[in-house]
Amino acid sequence: MTVYRGLTGSTLSVLCLGVIACSSSVEPSQSVTLQVTNQTCSPGPCAPLQILAFPSNQPKTPGGFWSLDLGVVTAASACLTIPANATFRVSGSGATTTYTWTSAIPLSVGTLLPAEPRLQARPSTGTFVPGSAPGWSVTLPGDSRPTPSGACTP
Repeated sequence: MTVYRGLTGSTLSVLCLGVIACSSSVEPSQSVTLQVTNQTCSPGPCAPLQILAFPSNQPKTPGGFWSLDLGVVTAASACLTIPANATFRVSGSGATTTYTWTSAIPLSVGTLLPAEPRLQARPSTGTFVPGSAPGWSVTLPGDSRPTPSGACTP
């Protein structure tokens, strides 16, 4: 039996409720994985694809979409890491606005050929909430929606 000196039953209940309220079943404390199947490999040689994730909380900027660079897939498939969080800063008129993304906020995925300018990058998949599963899988390029899966090993 554990004895908590100085805490009444109601105080202990409020304390426990506060801990539960501050935790989230969607927000992981670590990164999530994305298993990417490179559709360019069938039927011919694989084209390298730069994989970008596009948070849904996009600011309106003249520089194109804000994206997270997840890596380049050069083989038939690869396991990439979606970070637990990221920030994007927009500066202008003497002020800076910071946009914060976490894996509890939806995002979508898109591809670029490594030589293409980043300004041309656009999402091509449906949105999903990375933190709602330990891992995801998707076939790119394409307009599919990533599906929940077990975590892969990057």
